[in-house]
Amino acid sequence: MKREEQSNRVRAKILEVSRKLFVSEGYEKATIRRIIEEADITTGSLYHFFKNKEEILLAIAGEVFNEAGDTAERLVGEMDPPLVFALEIGLQFYLCQKKLSIAETYLAAYRTQGVTEMIGKRGAHRSKILFEKYNPRFDHQDYLIRTLAFRGVFQSLLEEMVYSGQVDRVRMMATVIELGLATFGVPKEEAELAMQKTFRLLQERASEIEALAEGLLEIFVNGPR
Repeated sequence: MKREEQSNRVRAKILEVSRKLFVSEGYEKATIRRIIEEADITTGSLYHFFKNKEEILLAIAGEVFNEAGDTAERLVGEMDPPLVFALEIGLQFYLCQKKLSIAETYLAAYRTQGVTEMIGKRGAHRSKILFEKYNPRFDHQDYLIRTLAFRGVFQSLLEEMVYSGQVDRVRMMATVIELGLATFGVPKEEAELAMQKTFRLLQERASEIEALAEGLLEIFVNGPR
């Protein structure tokens, strides 16, 4: 086997093992030592690819965030930005509700500097694509600030989900979508229509959305195919 192929295989194994441990045990309990043991590699092999556990989390988070957006677009079937945004958030909420360890891993991701920078960079770019028609005068800084502000809202609700669980999750999801659409300048009438479409889709196509969310969960655990 060529050296490059072997290198790619080791990196993929590290990510595969890490995903499974993050989901089964939670991010905090999944130590570097345990990842090395489960992947059956040397310490040097892991540190050749990742400086620390946060870098592993960053790689996984990037895959999941991208897949959530792609999945939402496939489900909508047309470029309806408010609806795509709402479903993207809804799918991620579904994942976090499906398994608490995923919510904990999301929360750990949001607290790391690398993920914050990634969300800022990728999120600002995606927000511009989705919401540029509502904000023709916005520059990159405007989108970056609003993306990071929305990240803070999402993080605070994840904290409530993980540590308290007192807030109704359907109402939580509806509120965070509403706040997100307002943050990016979607007019109230369009935001309300997007909310109505979102919950109608969630009800009418529940089995399909369940399958899509399961596919997203599979990405979280096993990585993209």
